[in-house]
Amino acid sequence: MKTVIRSLCLAFLLSGSLMSRGQDTLLLFHPTAYNIQVVQNLMDQGLLSLEGYHILGVYHSREVYDYTQAEAYLQSQPGVPFSLRGIQAELGPDELFGSNQATPQFRLLFEGSRGALFMGGPDIPPRLYHEPVHLLTSVTDPFRHYLELSYIFHLLGGSQDPGWIPFMEGNREYLVSGICLGMQSMNVATGGTLIQDIPTELFGIWNAEEVLALPADQMHRNYNDLLNLGCEGPTSYHFHRVKLEKKGILTRGIGFRSRTAPLVLSSHHQAVEKLGQGWQVAATSMDEKIIEAIAHLEYSNVFGVQFHPEKPGLFDPGILHPQSCNSTINFQEAIENTDSFTFHQAYWKKVGSILQNNRVR
Repeated sequence: MKTVIRSLCLAFLLSGSLMSRGQDTLLLFHPTAYNIQVVQNLMDQGLLSLEGYHILGVYHSREVYDYTQAEAYLQSQPGVPFSLRGIQAELGPDELFGSNQATPQFRLLFEGSRGALFMGGPDIPPRLYHEPVHLLTSVTDPFRHYLELSYIFHLLGGSQDPGWIPFMEGNREYLVSGICLGMQSMNVATGGTLIQDIPTELFGIWNAEEVLALPADQMHRNYNDLLNLGCEGPTSYHFHRVKLEKKGILTRGIGFRSRTAPLVLSSHHQAVEKLGQGWQVAATSMDEKIIEAIAHLEYSNVFGVQFHPEKPGLFDPGILHPQSCNSTINFQEAIENTDSFTFHQAYWKKVGSILQNNRVR
């Protein structure tokens, strides 16, 4: 009874905070100081139009990350349109895909916002998609996954409960967009599964040297950082091309031809395996072994990408990353003056356009 009362009180406070701003709200899940800076940079550079929006960072109170770091960052940036909200409802692996203690708060979050962004991060517990744990799977923050998967299920439904009525039936224009882990979460939340390690499961490779010898388009992260050559750690990010599906969110949706095959920035060892309920493939790797983007069949503003279009270095020529012991890379210089750079700009213009169209005026 005490837990129920506490959840209702939190729901009331959340309702008041969402309704009192007089602004439209975008939810940002896992709002670390870094992720807040990423969104702020996209806004400042004119890539993501969030005029009139307040960004509400949402997290579970039992996540591993210390959100006092994010609070301290926001206090050092007076006037920025961000705030934080911790969810304290009890969540566990067996109660995510259906009504649970967080459902009243989820309903208020949905009704008080115009969209939600889900960012990159660590591996999802395989138990949540009914698989044993691969030796290279590393689960470091389970409560983050519990919160994000459950909220996405509430929005979209999934094969775990065919009778569930998705929240988005009440607002089919709501934006849901996920990056890397965010896309994987969207898939798992709707009943899909994951490849737990690309090199070992798809290529039978168990050492970094052999992965680094693969063609660039078959590498999905830079494994130089595992070689420990006594220099500053190389970036884990790697460029490879993707194949865009015709008439999809990444072609017709943002004005690109399917034959463009843009270079994208990638850093992941897991990937979508079986698609969850309601998805279609929007892009693949060039060998078609890895799903690089998904879009929802029912809700046109729901999509995710496996790569990283948000990485600050893509839009800042001053950021250098070590690529190996003897070389550095600036991500923007690697793709500037090409369709690949325009592709990344167009991606964020699309997200901003959806949110501006969703505003209550």
